[in-house]
Amino acid sequence: MNLPSSNRKLRRSNSRPNSRPNSRPNSRQGAMLILLAAMLVLFFVAVAFSVDIAYMHLVRGELRTATDAATKAASETLSRTQDISQAIARGQAIARENLVAGTGLELDKSDFRFGNSKQLNTDRFDFRENARPINSVEVRGKRTASSRSGSVGLFFGAVLGSKTFSPEEVARTTFVERDIVVVIDRSGSMLGQKFLDLQRAMLTFVNTIKAANLQTRVGLASYSSFATEDVPLTTDLNQATLAMSRMPVAGFTSISRGMEAGANIMKLARSGDIIERSMIVMTDGLHNTGPEPEPVAIALANKGIVIHTIGFGADADVVRMQKIAQIGNGKCFQANDGTQLNLVFRELALTLSTVITE
Repeated sequence: MNLPSSNRKLRRSNSRPNSRPNSRPNSRQGAMLILLAAMLVLFFVAVAFSVDIAYMHLVRGELRTATDAATKAASETLSRTQDISQAIARGQAIARENLVAGTGLELDKSDFRFGNSKQLNTDRFDFRENARPINSVEVRGKRTASSRSGSVGLFFGAVLGSKTFSPEEVARTTFVERDIVVVIDRSGSMLGQKFLDLQRAMLTFVNTIKAANLQTRVGLASYSSFATEDVPLTTDLNQATLAMSRMPVAGFTSISRGMEAGANIMKLARSGDIIERSMIVMTDGLHNTGPEPEPVAIALANKGIVIHTIGFGADADVVRMQKIAQIGNGKCFQANDGTQLNLVFRELALTLSTVITE
C-alpha cells in the first residue's frame, strides 16, 4: 500500500536517531570535572599558603624572643663587666640557646650595636651609635641569606613561587645604671625630726634601688662645718643607712666641702664610658662656711658627673641648689616636709636605675 508522501516523511523523521538529549549530560560532566579540578588546585594552594603563613608567624615570634634574650643578656653583661667583647659573647651564647625554625640563632659581631640612648619628652628613646657613655645595646636578629643562620625554608615554597623567607627583628635594651654618691646635710639645723625624715628617705632610696636588681653602687658623704667620706662606692647599700644611724648632727653648713668629699669618693667610680656617674646633694639651709659651691660643681661637671640637688624645708637655699643642678646637668627638687623628701628620694632611685627594652 502506498502511503501518502506526508506520512512517509513523518516516518523517516521518526526513524532518525535522537542524539541531542544524550549529548547534554556528557558535556555537563566534563565541565564539572574541570571545575572540580580547578577547585582542588585552589584548595591546595590555599592550604599551602595558610600553612606557610602560620609557619612564618611562628618563626617571627621565635626570632623576636631570641633577639630580645640576646640584647638583655648583652646589656646585663656590659653593665656588670664594662667589656663590650664579653657583652657580645654573652649575647651570642644566649641567642644560640633559642631555637628559630628548629636551629639556634647565630649572631655575628656586626649584629650588635652599642651607643647612648636618651629619653625624649615621650616614652621613646633617641639612640646614637658609639655615643658615650654607652648605655644601650641593639641587636639585629636575622634569618637571611647573608646571615650566619641563613634564610628559612618554606614547606610549599615551590608552589607559592618562593622557597624561603628572610625575617629580621631588632631589639634594644637601655640600662640607665650609675655610680651614685649621696651628699647629705648633718648641720645643727637638721637635728631632730628633720634628720629622722632624712634617714627614712635614705632607706626608701636604698630599697628602691635594690628592687631594680642592677649593679648600682652607692657612696655616702656628709657635711656640716666640715665633711666626711662616710661610705665608699659599694653594692652593699645597707652601709649607707647604717652610717647615717651613727652620724653626729651639729655645726654650720658647708655645701662645698660636702661636694668635695663626694668628689673624692667618686674618684673610684667605674668608667664614664659605660656607667653614668651621679651625685645627689641635699641641704636644709644656707651655705655659710667654706669655699663657694659653684666652682666645685663646675669641676665635677667637667668630669662628666651629673649633679642632682634637693632643698629640704622652708629655709633651704633653693636658688643656689637650682644653680648647682643647672651646672651639673641635673634636676633640682624641693621637699617641704618628710613625706615629700621620701617621694623625692624614691623618684631619684627609680630614675637612676631602670632598664627599658624597645
